[in-house]
Amino acid sequence: MPKLYLTFLIVTACSFLHATTIDVRLVIKPGLLTLSNGGTVEVITYNNTDSFSENSALLVWELGDVVNLKIVNNDTQNHGFNADGLTSFGIIPAGDSVIQTINLSNAGVFRYNDNVNPPFNSYLGLSGIIHIKDPSDTTPYFYWDIREIQSNWNPILYGSGIVNLTDYDPDFFTINGNHNPNINLDPIAKVIGNVGVEFKIVLVNNGLSIHSMHFHGYHLLSAADSKHPAFVGREKDTFPLYPHEHLILSCTPDKPGEYPVHDHNLVAVTGGQEYATGMFLTLLIAP
Repeated sequence: MPKLYLTFLIVTACSFLHATTIDVRLVIKPGLLTLSNGGTVEVITYNNTDSFSENSALLVWELGDVVNLKIVNNDTQNHGFNADGLTSFGIIPAGDSVIQTINLSNAGVFRYNDNVNPPFNSYLGLSGIIHIKDPSDTTPYFYWDIREIQSNWNPILYGSGIVNLTDYDPDFFTINGNHNPNINLDPIAKVIGNVGVEFKIVLVNNGLSIHSMHFHGYHLLSAADSKHPAFVGREKDTFPLYPHEHLILSCTPDKPGEYPVHDHNLVAVTGGQEYATGMFLTLLIAP
């Protein structure tokens, strides 16, 4: 039976001149994330329904729209919601909710997160991706929410305990809250395309470690790099992704085939020391 994958919201407007006002509700909710070895760890995520999802919701909106964003805190601890350049909710008390209106005046990728008890609430799962698209952009997009887990930390942090960042030694590595081989069943992550047809991948590092995504088969073009804007326009097969930063990569395949993508930091391809049950998936390109 397939897992429950990252839930996402795509809102379509007819054009920039016909902006849409939309109501979005996110629920802060604790639950259990299933690891590649079958074990579970405690996480807390932003969900776009009342049901728990193992990864925080992907939010894809359109430039010019107006979003009435309501955050409901169904946890027993206080939390927050922050998206740099867009909005900050401040403290959202346990059992309470807050609404703000956001005018989407800038296209781009924005990382959102709980700015209470940084970086630990974000590490526990309260972080995600906002993509504000230009309505004229019809390029197929795929989304990789990258993070790692030190499994013995989660019960401590979930119980409001204290850990030492200098002791960080993650043992599980995920994309969209999932792992190889199951990640290849995720339509948001699994790139399926055609020769000669451009696609783009949005990558956001919601973890605490640097990752380096390596592509077989093709060189990709850097279309956005929040850490190193001067690198935009470079074409290569390996891209470093720093904690809390994002990339947008563009590719127009020149040949068909199925090609692997993995973290060049090979420990991140593992899960519980088992290879390749971490950050590993494939691009599937048809003629």
